[in-house]
This record gives sequence, C-alpha cells and structure tokens, in this order.
Amino acid sequence: MATPARGMPTYALDQHEQQLREAQSVAVLMAPRLGDTLLMMNMAQNLARNSRRVTVFGDYAYMLRAWFPKLDVRPSLAEAEAGKVLADFDCAAQMHVGWPYALHDHAQHYFYYDAHVVITGKGFIKLNQIRDYCHDALGLPEVGLDNGLVPLAGLRYRHHVRRVAIHPTSTGSQRCWAPEHFIQLAQQLVAMGYEPMFILVLHERAEWRCLEALGLGICQSESLSDVAAALHESGWFIGNESGVGHLASNVGIPTLTLTGRPTRTRAWRPGWSPSRIVYPAYIPGGRLRDRLWRTWLRPAQVMRAFKRLVKQYKGQPAISR
Repeated sequence: MATPARGMPTYALDQHEQQLREAQSVAVLMAPRLGDTLLMMNMAQNLARNSRRVTVFGDYAYMLRAWFPKLDVRPSLAEAEAGKVLADFDCAAQMHVGWPYALHDHAQHYFYYDAHVVITGKGFIKLNQIRDYCHDALGLPEVGLDNGLVPLAGLRYRHHVRRVAIHPTSTGSQRCWAPEHFIQLAQQLVAMGYEPMFILVLHERAEWRCLEALGLGICQSESLSDVAAALHESGWFIGNESGVGHLASNVGIPTLTLTGRPTRTRAWRPGWSPSRIVYPAYIPGGRLRDRLWRTWLRPAQVMRAFKRLVKQYKGQPAISR
C-alpha cells in the first residue's frame, strides 16, 4: 500500500464527511468525464478495500467495467430515479458539487469531495490528494493509489514499445495543441524510429484525414475498452490534458501532457505511471494564454520533453500488469 503523505492537516469533520466515514454502503456517482471518473474510482476502491459496500454509477466506468472486476459498476443513474435508488445506501458521494446533479435533492446523506479540498494548487497531485484524504479524513487504514483497474487477460503490457499513442483532442479547443504541431511531432517521431498512433473517436476523424495521406497511424478501436487495450500495449503517450491521458497512465503507460495551464495541469496530471508536462517557456495571462500557448509551444520543445520522459523511464523495473 502507498504511504499517505506527511504533513496533511488534521481534519475537523463536518456532518457530510462524518456520514461518509461511517457509511457501510456507499453509492459513488461519476461526473460525465473520463479523467474525473478514473480519479474518483480511487476513492471507490479505497472504500471497498476497507470493507465498505460500494456501487459505482457512471457511463465511462461502465464502458470499462471489465477492467474493474472487483467493483460493482453500473451505468449512470438518471436523476429521475436517484431518490428511489439512493435510498438503499447509507451515503451517496461524487467529486463535484452538483455534477452530474445535486445529491442533496435526492439523498438524505451525501458528500461532495471538491467541497472539502483545494481543487487546484501547487504542491500536490490530485490522485495522491484523494488517496491521502481517504486515509486522513475518512479514517480508512488501508489505502493506495490504485483504483481497482486490472488489465484484461491476454493483453501484452507495452508490447509495442516503440508505439507512441497521441491524443490530439480534448473537451475544449483551448486545451488543444495546434494540429499542425501534432503532425510535425509525429513526423519527427517517425524519423527517430517510433510509431505514432493517433487516438480519435469516429466523428473526429474527418478533421484529421491528412494523417492517412501522411502515412500516420490511427487507432481503429471504437469502444473505450478497446482503446484502453491499445494504450496498454503501447510504449508511450503524448497528448493534451484529457481523460485519455489519465487512462493511458492508469493502464501503466508513461505520459507526456501538453498544456498552457501548468499550475492546474501539475495538480491534475496523470498519476499512476511516470508522467511529465510541457508548456511554453513564456505564457501570457488572461485570455491570451488560452489562445497563444497552442502555437507558442513548439514541436522541438515537446520532443525534448519526450526524450526526458524516456530517460526518466529507462532502467525502471517493469511493472507487473
């Protein structure tokens, strides 16, 4: 088990924290975001590890349910059914206040994680923060960083060690590095003997038709579980701040995250496997930051950061997965 970080504050628990701490049956509702889901699965796993009966409600988790064999994972709970379903649990919990909806409208005992912690800041990684909170505030004696994910049988961990999974999209354009830079980076990777593989959902591929003409690979998997399998067998991951980066890390792959918001990304970066972030040497403030970082971060900078990630990972013992 991972050891909780020292120097955590002594908690004066409010009633909602106390209710979760004492609950024997817990419903964990996931926000409709892949990264948030994987992070919050750590709390679900730590609760289950300490003999709590945990049921997870979330579509992303349900798409990956075969990867979470020891947790009860169900599709997202419709708000119209929440009152009836949540009445069967001692406490309902979710990461964000009111997302996917307000729990206090439907459950007698409820808990919002982000109402009790610093959401973004220096000096912590979100995954570690959740693990430490489970130990220090919820009083769970056995905690770890894992979230219950177990690779499917038959997969070969990092079998394609020269394959670099690239995720060029995200939930918003301001989070996305310039497309032409992704293409230049992929071509540089090819020149170095790597095998870039772009991860795109079906509706995104029309905007990236140039990849095929340039001889750059696209992951043809359609289901999220298949994407997880492709990532697990890849050697590396490079991409925007997104849930796919968290998934790559969760299945054991070293990750490099491109960003124009380094403070936020340091806190929210993937935390299960070796990871680095890269951003422009100079970032303006305000609205200019979100517009200009996308082009100011150059492919050469990203390539240097990738080489540092490779050097960081080199020589480490293989992870048993």
